[in-house]
Formats: sequence, structure tokens, C-alpha cells
Amino acid sequence: MTPITAVFDKNLTKQKDISVELTLNGNTFTGIKDGSTVLAKGTDYTVTDNTVKLSKDYLADKSVGELKLTFDFSKGVDPVLTVTITDTTLGGTITPTTATFDKNIEKQADIETTLDAAGHTLKGIKLGSQQLVEDEDYTISGSTITFLKESLANLKKGTYKIVFDLSAGTDPVLTLTVVDTTISQGSIKVQMFNITTAEQSNSLSPKFKLVNTGTESIDLSEVKLRYYYTVNGDVGQNFWCDWSSIGSSNVTGSFVKMSNAETDADHYVEIGFTSGAGSLAAGQSIEIQTRITKTDWTTYDQSDDYSFAGSGSGYADWSKVTAYISDSLNWGEEP
Repeated sequence: MTPITAVFDKNLTKQKDISVELTLNGNTFTGIKDGSTVLAKGTDYTVTDNTVKLSKDYLADKSVGELKLTFDFSKGVDPVLTVTITDTTLGGTITPTTATFDKNIEKQADIETTLDAAGHTLKGIKLGSQQLVEDEDYTISGSTITFLKESLANLKKGTYKIVFDLSAGTDPVLTLTVVDTTISQGSIKVQMFNITTAEQSNSLSPKFKLVNTGTESIDLSEVKLRYYYTVNGDVGQNFWCDWSSIGSSNVTGSFVKMSNAETDADHYVEIGFTSGAGSLAAGQSIEIQTRITKTDWTTYDQSDDYSFAGSGSGYADWSKVTAYISDSLNWGEEP
């Protein structure tokens, strides 16, 4: 069979049928398959004597990339034609190509982009695999597309790709970063410093001060603290409360692997309190000195840990440790 490789350009001005010459060697040609899909003779391809012609209309519907077509013969090894699908059609563009949305309710704002569709038709807009809905998620006015803050506010923090689906050419992509600069400050606040500040260490040793900034006492059994970090090797871990002003035995610690890992946090330790910890009176504080190690005593790299404070040897307000009362965020910013 000649050739065994070919190139097809989806550009309308350059689309051409692809001809393949068969060498039968006494065999019978029975058809063509794309994986398990059988191509339709007379529609997807035609056969004249020993020449197979792949239709440009069939090829134009294929995605950019490699297409492997198996030519079935009655005997012997079936040869494969590898077609590289390209598209030199002028693609559309957007301005800007990146944007940031802040979930902080005081900073939420619509995001505007300008689309140059290069003469093509905008068929729709997708956020990942999700089809966005016009007038609910975005509006169109001339060449300006506005993504509505009410819809954006429902997204979790992270990076998203918004694809502008055009009828031809390369689809432009808006890279959207969702952040949240909200720092929840309610009736408690957390101060912290790390006893061990070396970037490489076989233990994490955050020391916490929990302060009641409100006017009423707080049942400590309803309070949780979270310290976020990267585990640098997913093995078992140990938690110790080395000392606390309410008694070490009244402090608990559990490890959670985050389902949506960030570059600077894939685990957190959740610190809680037993009923024996009692309550924290208005204006009062407690201290907790903790230590975390792996069961095999391998090292952590603290330099990429969200909650790590690389400097300071005394307590300071630290919003990268979160605090919850009855499972509701009351202090800090989650990663």
C-alpha cells in the first residue's frame, strides 16, 4: 500500500481527497476501519481498480491530530494509513487571553473579552466540558462578550479554560484564574509561628494561639483549625500535641488528603478539641504546640506549604490557617 502516511488540511481552500494505491498480492480488499468504526464505501471512500480515494468531506469532519485507518484484506497483515489532520484556517482571537475573578463579594466584577471571530461563526462557549448558557453565564454585544459575576461566583478557586467554539479555525481560549481574597474575621482569630523554619525538615511544628475576639464564650469542642501543606510522599503520618494551655490530652489531630489539591497544599491537618477542653471566654486565648511527622521519618519540603511561615519567632495573625466554628469558616482564607 502506498503511501502509508498522509497529511490533510481542514482549511477549506486546501482540502483534497487522499489517494492510496493498493498492492493486493492475490488478496481481496474488504474495507477500511477507524478503530472499530467501518467507513462507508461510496461515501467515505471510493475504489477504482487498485486505487482507494478517501473523501475530503469525510476527512474534514475529523479532529486535528493523527487519524489511523486500517485497510482490511482477506489475508495477511492489514496495513495502516496514518493521516495527520491539520488546520491552517485563520483562527479567531480574543483580548485579553487571561483574566482573574475574585470571589470576595466586595471585589466581584464581570469579565469582558473582545472576540475577533476571523469571519467564522461563534457556535458556543465552554468552560472545560460544561456548555455555558448565553444570558445566564455570559452576554454578547457586538464583539464584546461579558462573563457575568453572578455565574463566576459559583466557581471554586483554581484555573479554568474557557473555549470559544468557532465554526472553523483554532478556537481561542481564555485562561481564567479564580481567587478569593476574603479573610473571614468573626469571633475568633488564629495567630501562629513555626518553631522549625528550615525548608527541609522531618517534622512540621506549627504553634498556634486561638483568640476569642467576640463578646461571648465559645465551646471549644465546636472549633476546628486547619494547617495546609504538601505531604511530599504519600505515607502515613503522626500527630502530637506537645503542649497546650488547656492540656495536650484535650487536643486532637487528624489528616485529610484534599480532593482538589493545589500546588502548595494537597493535605491538611485538622486540629480539634475534646469536651474536656471546655470553653474559651471572650477576650481570652489558648495555645497549642503541635508536631507532625511521617511514619517513615522522611522529610517535608516546607517551602511549598501554604500555611508555613518561614520567618518570625512569635505569634502573629496568620490567615493561611483557617478556623471553623460548627463547621462554618470563621477565620482565614482556604487555599
